[in-house]
Formats: sequence, C-alpha cells, structure tokens
Amino acid sequence: MPPSGLPMSLSFDPDTIPLPVGHFIGGELISAEGAIEMRRPSDGKSYAACPAAGADMVDRAVESAKAALKASNWGGVRPRERTKALQAWADLIEAEAETLARIEALCSTRPVGQLVAGDIAVTAEQIRFFAEFADKEGSELVPTDDASLGMIISEPYGVVGAITPWNFPISMAGWKLGPALAAGNAVVLKPSEMTPFSTLYMAQLAVRAGLPAGLINVVLGDGPTTGGALTGHPDIAKVSFTGSTRAGSAIMENVARTGVKPMTLELGGKSPQIVFADADLEKAAAAIAGSVTFNAGQACVAATRLIVERSVTDRLTAAILQRMKAVRPGATWDEATQYSPIISERQRARVDGIVQAAVAAGGECLTGGGAMEHSGYFYQPTLIANVVQEIRRSSKKSSDRS
Repeated sequence: MPPSGLPMSLSFDPDTIPLPVGHFIGGELISAEGAIEMRRPSDGKSYAACPAAGADMVDRAVESAKAALKASNWGGVRPRERTKALQAWADLIEAEAETLARIEALCSTRPVGQLVAGDIAVTAEQIRFFAEFADKEGSELVPTDDASLGMIISEPYGVVGAITPWNFPISMAGWKLGPALAAGNAVVLKPSEMTPFSTLYMAQLAVRAGLPAGLINVVLGDGPTTGGALTGHPDIAKVSFTGSTRAGSAIMENVARTGVKPMTLELGGKSPQIVFADADLEKAAAAIAGSVTFNAGQACVAATRLIVERSVTDRLTAAILQRMKAVRPGATWDEATQYSPIISERQRARVDGIVQAAVAAGGECLTGGGAMEHSGYFYQPTLIANVVQEIRRSSKKSSDRS
C-alpha cells in the first residue's frame, strides 16, 4: 500500500500476465495444445490459443467428477461442512481479486477496475449466498394418517454440466458453481473459448481453499465440439447454460438425443426502458445511457429499447446524447477505463450489421453508427430514432451471448 493508504494502481502490461492454459481435471491443470486463436478485444492482438476438448477429454472430466463425489461423499457430508468449504473459497477469491481481475481483463471486455470493485466482489458474495442454503433447503414431511410417514427427500443430481458466456466470465462461473456445489453436486464447466482463463484460476483456488479435487472440472473448447460432448454426455445429470437463444435451442436438441434431463437455460434478451412525461429526465437519461454503455451493451439486461412519451422525447434524447458522446474507449487493462470493447471483430461486425439494417429501414442514427477509431474492437455508443416494430426482427438477438 502506498503512504496515502490507497491501493496501488491496478493497471498492468498485458504482455506480462501468465495464463493457466489447459484443462482443469481432478484438481490438476492438464496441458493441451491450443487449437483456437485468441485475440485481445482491447487491441486485437493475438496472444494465446485455446485448447479444444473432444469427447475423450470431456469423458475424462466427467469420470473425475464422479470419482470425486464418491471418494469425498460430498453430497452426504453434513451440509454445514459444505457451507464452510464454500465460504473459504469465497474468501480466497476475494484475497486473490487483483490476480483474477488481471487474468480476466486481459482477454475479456471487463475493465480491471470494474472487476475488482464489482464482478469479483459479487462472485464471492454469490458463493457465500448459495453456501448458506446448504443446510436450509432440503426434505419435507407431508401429511399422512397416523400410521404412515410421508417424506419428500431432496438429493443431489450428481454431475452437473455447465456452460458460461464470455460477457461476465467470473460472476457467471460463480453463479453456476455456487448452487450446484452447495447442493452436493460436482460440476464439469465449459467457459467460453474467448474468456476461459479466469474460470481456470477460480477452479484452482477452490482446491487451495479445501474443496475436494475433482468436484470442479473445467474443460476448454468451443460450443459444437466441447459443449456438444458435455451436454450430450449420458452421465451428466443436469445441464445449466447461459448464452444465446440459438445455442440454447441446439443444447435442448442435443440433450434430447441421450434422454430427458433437467436443464436451466438463461438466454438472450431485448429489454425496454419506458419513460413518461412526469419522470426526472436527468436521472432517466443517466440510467438509460449507463444501461446501454455498461460493458458496451454486452449484457442480457442491457435495456436497449427505449419507449418515451412523445412530449418529452426531444428533451430526453438531448440528455442521452450528451452522455453518449462523452464516452471514451480504453483498454481493459487500464484502471481508468469505463467503456469496453466488443468481444471480437466478428461480434462487432454483427452489431454494425444490425445498426445498418435499422438505418436502411428508415431509422435515424442520432449518434454513433460505426466502429470507433481505436486499435481494439470498439463500437460507438449508438442511438437510433424513428424505428418501427418491423425493422429487422433478428435485431432482437443483438444482446445474445455465445
């Protein structure tokens, strides 16, 4: 700590960060040859290659999870013991916040300062929250006659297959791992091939915190190959997926091929914000601009449709434009950065295609409407007026994740 008592700068040189490349199985990092080129969103530089787990590696991870459940009796230990282990993991995540933040900021769209203050702190609290459910959610006694005893018993599924998106890698991993582990399950998790490294490090921290090795296994790869092998594996008892609607549909179809099993699907959205004439327009403009520019709009809760009472449309629009035009891009490894890049060149082109289609259909682009002059994959905050319901129905998928 410097003399002022403030933390040292979180900014870092992206070329100096070591990455845990490989699959994490049985509590160990398994080296694997990279197959998928990875580029940093902030500057477009190629910096690593992500391995792609095939069916054999996925099967190895599932077998590791099954063995860990049996050897540790994780689902059968006192629930409070699971709570303590998960709380220790959450504590270690907080203690390693700066390391986690730098690993994630290197390859994702999340600025390092926002990660430490937001995503990582939230992830630790998520895990603590679900840890406390370990001894509070359980079986029920049901009404019967005096000579009978009726009971509904809750049991762990076994091995859960989880797939997380690229937009909030750390917090989405915590959101899936926390409840599954608290309930007594093991997990095989596939992070996005664009942002896998912070999840690998989280899994390593879990073993350091005392969770049995093999309860968390992480396999790297793309959706069709690795994700397909995971969701279609016969020993996966439940599937949890966050991502695009299209990918969710493919997962449902794949799961059905090997038998019916429970699924939790959190898919893309296109949320509206509605403003009436009696609203505080300055507060509304700040909330709207913040919602759209946070993580460059790459969030399922980004309210990217705006419905405004006609009498205040011009005043509200002016206030929003003022805030949008003030946005400046910056590298995710710069602590001062507030505006993120798009995750990839392909995704930025997709966003631009939707914008251009809206303009071609009669929409008026009031600001933005194109890529920013920056070395990375940045896109201008964009506001389009005079749109109608019929403009390119596929644009509703613009906030989908993959």
